[in-house]
Amino acid sequence: MESHKLLTSSEMGSLWTTYMVNSMFKCFYTYGLQLVAEDEDIPPLVQEAYDQSVQNMDTIRTIFEGENFPVPVGFTEHDVNSNAKPLYDDTFFLDYLNKNGKLATPQYASFHATATRKDVRDFFAKCLTDNYQMYDKTTELMLTKGLLIRPPTISIPRHVDFVDRQTYKGSFLIFNDKRPLNAIEISHIYTNLETNLLGFMVCGGFGQTAESQKVRDFMLKGKDIAKQHIKTFSDKLLESDIQSPMTWDAATLDSTEPPFSDKLMMFLINSLIQQSVGRYGVAAGASLRNDLPAMYTKLTAEIASYANDGMDIMIDNQWMEEPPRADDRDKIIKQKN
Repeated sequence: MESHKLLTSSEMGSLWTTYMVNSMFKCFYTYGLQLVAEDEDIPPLVQEAYDQSVQNMDTIRTIFEGENFPVPVGFTEHDVNSNAKPLYDDTFFLDYLNKNGKLATPQYASFHATATRKDVRDFFAKCLTDNYQMYDKTTELMLTKGLLIRPPTISIPRHVDFVDRQTYKGSFLIFNDKRPLNAIEISHIYTNLETNLLGFMVCGGFGQTAESQKVRDFMLKGKDIAKQHIKTFSDKLLESDIQSPMTWDAATLDSTEPPFSDKLMMFLINSLIQQSVGRYGVAAGASLRNDLPAMYTKLTAEIASYANDGMDIMIDNQWMEEPPRADDRDKIIKQKN
């Protein structure tokens, strides 16, 4: 008989993170489902996302209980006020589902790639499938309704070009700041700009409704950082005569009644920051113009400092659950003595 395979550290971390995020999504979509929707096409998608979050939590809970692994507290009904006034209009939830499809796909792919147990691999394969299907559905719906802002277009090349060695060594054409952006660089700049537009809107709404003054100040700072990063990315596009996308700020309403706990709002923003750090790193590595990696390094430092401020708030309020960690061998040895 095949011996029972224990969870690896990678699987523990991936499952723990997924449980925490999905417990947050369950609350987030619970609120979305209680709103009176003007667009009848959006609630079924929010319901589908809610159901997926519940199913994901159930699967992880079963795996953890089979290993006598403590199930995280995560977020509960105490972290959401489903009767709160609307903070965003219908288009926000559709846009958020679409953006989350982009953000979560590489994370689930990474979790799947680092899993070895079949039940864990099967679980993350399902998460991947559910995620990209949601992205496809929301993309089609936004296209149909004229809500999707497509990435910029550029002229199709007339022929294949290769870098000329003498040109490269002599004038650094490829790495010259003045050269027009290439398609790969445009793609990363546009994607990161789009993510900051979402962060700008989320921080704005959360800042209106947070109960703690420290959390309100934190959200206001996040909104300002997102605005600065939006301008930085937009300016880079405009240097190559490429128009930046419109904002979604109109989707934020004027309610000050909190639909979510400060704990949940801090966790969601922290998750967006983590994803932004990863995206900035990928973009810096894929950019050939020497001004772009420097730009991403500077922006990464700004949001890393911002993330540290957020972590201090969460720790001070005992909102931050600790992920599974390795045994402290030195401490065990000292206790033995």
